[in-house]
Parts: sequence; C-alpha cells; structure tokens
Amino acid sequence: MDKPTLLFDKALIFRHIPLFSDLNIFERRMIFDALEIVDYKSGETIYAQGDAPDAFYCVISGRVEVFVSRDGREEVLEHIHRGKYFGFISLLTGEPHSVSVRAVNDTVMARIPQDRFKVILHKIPRLAIDLSRMLSRRLKRRDIHPKTIFESTIVSFFGDPLAREDTALYALNLALGLKKETGKKIILIDFSGPGSVIGRALGFDASRAPLSKDQFYHAQKIFDHVISTSTGVDVLVPEVQPSGRAEVAPFIALVTTLVNDYHFCLVHLPYDFGPQVFKVLAQSDAVHLVLAPEYDAVRKMARLLDMAGLSRDRAFKKKIRLLMVEEGRTHGRGEKFSACSEESLFHLPVYATLPPQESGRPFLVTQDPLNPYAKVIRRISRQMGEVLVGLALGCGSAMGLAHIGVLQVLEEEGVPIDIVCGSSIGAMFGAFWAAGYSAGEIQTIVLKNNRQSYLFGWDDLAFPLRGLIRGRHVKNFLTKYFGRKTFCDLKMPFRAVACDCRTMQQVVFESGSLVDAVLSSIAIPGVFSPHVVGGRYLIDGGILNPLPTDVLLEAGAKKVISVNVLPSGDEIERTYDLLSQRRVKPDFLRQGVWRYPWYFFRHRFHEWLDPNIFSIIVSTIQSMEYLLAQVSSLGQSDVALHPDMTGVSWSDFAHAEELMARGRQEARRCLPRIQSLVSRPE
Repeated sequence: MDKPTLLFDKALIFRHIPLFSDLNIFERRMIFDALEIVDYKSGETIYAQGDAPDAFYCVISGRVEVFVSRDGREEVLEHIHRGKYFGFISLLTGEPHSVSVRAVNDTVMARIPQDRFKVILHKIPRLAIDLSRMLSRRLKRRDIHPKTIFESTIVSFFGDPLAREDTALYALNLALGLKKETGKKIILIDFSGPGSVIGRALGFDASRAPLSKDQFYHAQKIFDHVISTSTGVDVLVPEVQPSGRAEVAPFIALVTTLVNDYHFCLVHLPYDFGPQVFKVLAQSDAVHLVLAPEYDAVRKMARLLDMAGLSRDRAFKKKIRLLMVEEGRTHGRGEKFSACSEESLFHLPVYATLPPQESGRPFLVTQDPLNPYAKVIRRISRQMGEVLVGLALGCGSAMGLAHIGVLQVLEEEGVPIDIVCGSSIGAMFGAFWAAGYSAGEIQTIVLKNNRQSYLFGWDDLAFPLRGLIRGRHVKNFLTKYFGRKTFCDLKMPFRAVACDCRTMQQVVFESGSLVDAVLSSIAIPGVFSPHVVGGRYLIDGGILNPLPTDVLLEAGAKKVISVNVLPSGDEIERTYDLLSQRRVKPDFLRQGVWRYPWYFFRHRFHEWLDPNIFSIIVSTIQSMEYLLAQVSSLGQSDVALHPDMTGVSWSDFAHAEELMARGRQEARRCLPRIQSLVSRPE
C-alpha cells in the first residue's frame, strides 16, 4: 500500500473506534505510531483458535468472520466489519484465542503488535480501565453458562410518566425491528410487571410465573422462564420489586448470563423502578430516554439525571439516546416542548422523534411497514444492528443534477437509505430528499426554476472582495422550499459538509438551520461570497471533502453508496474535443450578425470568453476535487457510482433532464450491486 493511502487509513481509525475517540493528541499520536496496516485476501486466516495472542486488530475495510470449530465442524459466531476491533481479550488475559478469525473478502486491517499494545496500556491507564470493564462483562459467568455469542449489546429503555406506554411500545417495536433487520437473537426483559402493554401486544400473560430476584443468579432457572414468541423475539418477565427496592447486583447477574446467548438484550425499566434505576442504566451499553413533548416532563428528567450525578458523567452521556414523542397523542396539558429545546437542555442531540400512534390496540411495526412510526423504528434498528446504509452525494455544480436521477432509481426500486450526506450541490439535493421531498418532486422543482437563474443572476454580482456573487438568489430559492426548517424537522438523518475558509477545517452540519447548512456547503470559493454562520466564514465543502463517505462512516453507516459526478481527466479531454468540433469561427457576413445581434451575443459571446473567470475557478477546483473524491469512492464506498460526464460543463443547468437521465442510467447499471449490498446480512 502506498504511503498517502497508508496515512489516510490510519487517520480514519480514530474517528471510527469509540475506544480511541476521547484520547488527547499525544495519546493518539502514540497509537498512530504503533499502528500497522495489513492486507488480507478473501479466505485468509487472521488467527486460529488456540493461537497465542499476537496483536490488537481493527477492520478498516472489508469483513471478517469469527468462528469456532466443534466436532470437526465450523460454527460462525459473528461477522465483524469496518470500525470493529477484536483480539484484545487474549492480549489482556494472556490465554490462547478461543475463536478463529478469517477475512470474508479482501480486507484492510489496522494492527497493533502485542509488545506495543502493552506499552500503550501502561502509558494510557484509562484505556486499560475501559478495556478491563469490557473484558469483565464478556468473561463473567462464562464458567457457569457457556458463551455462544461473540459480542452482545445491552440496551435499556426509560421514560417519563407521561410517556410510560410509549416507552414500552418503543422497546417492543425496536426488538421486532432488530429481529427483522439483523436476523440476530433478541431478548426483551420487561420489568413493568403484570398487565404490561408488552404482554398484551404479544398476546401472553405477563403475570404467569415471573422470574424472582433470587433466581437471577441461576442460569438454568433464568432460561426456564424465557418466553418464546411467534415474532422470533424472546421475552423475560422478572418479578417486580416494590418501588425503591430495586437492586443493581441481581440485575447485573441477570444480564451477564443472557449476553452469552443473545446479540441484543433490551431492558424495559418503568419510571417507578426506584432510585437505583440510574445505576442500572449505567450498566448498559446504550440508554434510550423516551420523553413526552412537555416542558415539565423534560425538565424533571434532566433534574433526575443531574441529581444522580450522571449529567456530568461523560461516559454515561455518550450512551444516552434522546427520543421525543411527537405531539398528537394526549400526554397531558402542560406546556409543549420542542426537539431543539430538548437538545439544549440535555446538551445532546435528539436521536429520533416517534410519530404519534392511534389509540386502541398497540401498534406493532410488523403490521404496517410503511407506517411513519415503522420507518423510524427501521432506521434505528439498522443503525443499532450496524447494517445502516448511507448515501454520499458529491459536489459538481450542474453535474450534480445527476444525483436526482440516482435518487429516482433508489426510490423506484425501494432501496433502503438510512442516512444521507452531501457536499456542495450534493448537500442541496440531499437536504431536499431528507426534508421529505421525493425525487420526482425535486425534479419538478428544478425544472420549474430551470429557466430562472435560481443560483445566480447579473443583479447578484458583487464587488469581488470575498466572492463574485452574493448568493441572494440561491438563498431566496432555498428559503422558498425549506422556510425555517432545522435538522430536527428532517425525515431522515442528514449531514452537510462545509469548510471554514480561515482555519481550513471541515465543518459538518447536523443541527441548526437547513438553509444555513446548504448555503455554506455550496459557496464555491471565489465565485460565491462565504456564508457566515456563528462568526465563521464558510465555503464549499468540496474543497476538503468532495465525496463525504468518511462522514457517513463516522455517523454509523456500515454500508456506503457514493455518487461521484465530477468528470475524470479522460472525460474532460473528450468534452474539450467535442466542444471544439461544435464551434465554428465567426463569419460576420455569412451569419448576418448585424441583422441578428441577439443571435450573435447568445451563441458567440460565451465562446469568446472561454475560458472565463468562472470556468477557470470552478474547473481548477473540480480537477483537485476529483482526485480527492476518487480516494473516498475507492477506499470507503461499497458501491461507487460515477455517471458519464462527457460533453457536460459545470454550468450546464439548462440540460437538467439530460443530466438526470445520466444519473438514472448509472444507477440502473449499478443496481444489482446496490441490491446485493443492502440485502447482505452482516
């Protein structure tokens, strides 16, 4: 692997491994120096069961599978993909590997040799503490009950009194969604007791022979009480303790037994679980707080976290996912609270908003997959199950109109996209799609405004102090369709990439005004004046990141589809040849210029001023951006689309239909690979 790619891949490690995310610059440098980048071919063994520990491993690209050999047969326990790490248990215990690991396809791996890893743990004690906590949970009670799952996740659900039923139904539906999207083993532990909405929804009596607290320590008794349902999700109903008497130790004993057999242990904790509830929540890998959109309820939850000392606990706050129930269902008569207000109170982004449900029979996502509530559950399930599909839309000025054609094919074929990220023109069309506009509606908007200069006009020219164009036209255009929408109002997660022109640092928008985010991302330097947000002068995101696949990976996407509409060198050369053949030297007498002056200026003026200042700036930038985009598409995309841009100029907004058709053509060509990607189990 060449040196630039090596450095690029090493830099990605720190953004994709939560274990390293809180390290300071000196600690990161220590790990950076220790990392080795190693290639493994499809089917190649990384280490075998019984081998001595040798290194800490992390997947940069590709997939590996973990398996054990029993009675001469191989049993696959898990698939590990980009950003996941393994091999550290044997390093910490000094014992031989209990599993084998091999590459499923061509895989690039980051590796820290054993001797260097020990030095790192010695010099960074808090890293050793974090790994020891993970080790203790993975090994605990394995001697009592054999482990059949390589890695498991504990998720707890807790809500305010006004969202009591919403919390239970969310926990149940997420369990069903995880089962459907991942096919993995799921158990739902319901502490809400007799008469639980979960029991009613699944059609069983939650009061029958509940698991008593004393039985939490006995593996066999625990599994005797597990209820297998027709949905494929197992349910366990522990005995409900009187308010205020819930204990942490039995809970830990219970879940550390179940993690040996289930990929996901979902724990529903009612509001009256007792003051120990936050200590229980702290034992989880993720905590989902479900809140009604009312001021008093949200403030009370924030105070509870503060009283428990958890609002200042960075490790705990990283686990929290805030979910707000949309207004529409009666929770009370208090003052309503917005998602943005909730974010400011908890100093955390709202993870998702749950659409209101009809009163009556509890809604299950399996009943209506197209229901808005089911779509939210599906997206969260795919993110938690690490099968999230991300779409990266690159920059390219008018060539970005091809993005609309790609979106049309994805919609027509029902390809699930869970998160969108864009740079420049890709950010604009990505924002429209994330805001709920269909690809057909986006096409209509573009064609409707095509004869108008919605990006710029002669009256938008400025004294070239910071740019040639003020950007008022495009701002009016965006405001017309987005209004005051913020990222809280979007129908799917979205990221827009911009660049701070003073510090030349990447700025990723994931909150705030949608218009500000798009205006910042499309401000081509030298052409548009920088857009000012919070005192920062922001310009086109394509300068640093023309195809933001890495932003998708950082946001949790595990399967990435990218669309690079920038022309390659060969396409630019063919385009120049085509344009040269079309041009005819002006013949004033034959063309009758003096009789038809408008014809002359319309058809010849542009040729006389080619190259002009606009084309020089944009073409120069796009040549650089193409090289950066190729690194992203080849190194971090599972499926990379590149519509043919031969014969197209950066300013060809008038040829919108042709460019959309090219996007559709490329999407159809790559459709088999896209469908294989999204349907592939991890």
